[in-house]
Amino acid sequence: MRTVAEKAGVSAKTVSNVINGTGSFSAETEHRVRAAIEEFGYKINPFARGLRSRRTGTIALVLPNVHQPFYAELAEQIITGPETQGLKVLVETTRASADRERTALSTSHGELVDGVIYVPQALTPEEYLALPVTQPTVVLGERPAGAAGLSLDYVEIADEQGAHAAVSHLLAQGRRRIAAICEQAEPRAGARRLNGYSRALAEAGIPYDDSLVIGVADADLWSSGAGAVTRLLRTRVRFDALFCHNDVVAISALSVLERSGVAVPDDVALTGFDDIDAARFTSPSLTTVDPQRESIARTAVALLRSRMDAEDFRELPGRRESTGFVLQVRSSSSAASHTPAAAEA
Repeated sequence: MRTVAEKAGVSAKTVSNVINGTGSFSAETEHRVRAAIEEFGYKINPFARGLRSRRTGTIALVLPNVHQPFYAELAEQIITGPETQGLKVLVETTRASADRERTALSTSHGELVDGVIYVPQALTPEEYLALPVTQPTVVLGERPAGAAGLSLDYVEIADEQGAHAAVSHLLAQGRRRIAAICEQAEPRAGARRLNGYSRALAEAGIPYDDSLVIGVADADLWSSGAGAVTRLLRTRVRFDALFCHNDVVAISALSVLERSGVAVPDDVALTGFDDIDAARFTSPSLTTVDPQRESIARTAVALLRSRMDAEDFRELPGRRESTGFVLQVRSSSSAASHTPAAAEA
């Protein structure tokens, strides 16, 4: 910076003002400074500048993975949304590793980013809440009771409500033998979506049947849905509808059902969750729960920015926002008539 200042005939402070858009300087001074910057190929190091200002203009988005379309599409919404204007987004995948999640939430990231948007997967609420809150953090998921007194913000996805609506829709179509493929692992959304499934059945006077519920360890893998529906078919249990934990499971299940001679939706009505872009292009198109991805992204960034802008982010009480959902009814869940079926595997 000193070299640029000498070339432009100004002080280093003036060069800093021009670069940061602070202080006062004439248009002619700005022109000389920028000409000198260009001549010397001077590069602004945002991290070095951040050491002085304590701000880097960068936030971290900590996701379980980006091979699951929902996470990839959510990342795109956060990166390109108007609320993120002026911020850089560092995307980090934790790959179901508790150690990677701890690192992403630790002080080691504090010098690189101004705040974190975090999707828990490997760590339970008890585990990540035990970590010190060292930087502004927004968690995507249900707020546990233990977080009420902490300076963490939550954007809650309507997991239980959306699942309840999807299964209620299947019941309204006259389906009574509704199977489910749900994720087993906590603290992910599997338990909440399974609660919505069982609550809808109970309200319709239909008992919960363990033989109709298949658990998968990782619903983010395309192979999980194919494997789960194959196991379901092999049990020879009769079912006339299938609620899936997410669209990845539903789409892969759809391919197995049709290869097995089970027509969708005539024999089995099918619903997913997430409303990924691919859901509109399956044949038949997939009925699914839209958890309002754009609203999740907008709300998360707005909460994070307000906490980052606070003089002391720890003085703000923890906040909780919900984004709602929309049930997108498409061709996979409606048929004029149906007969509960079990196909040969």
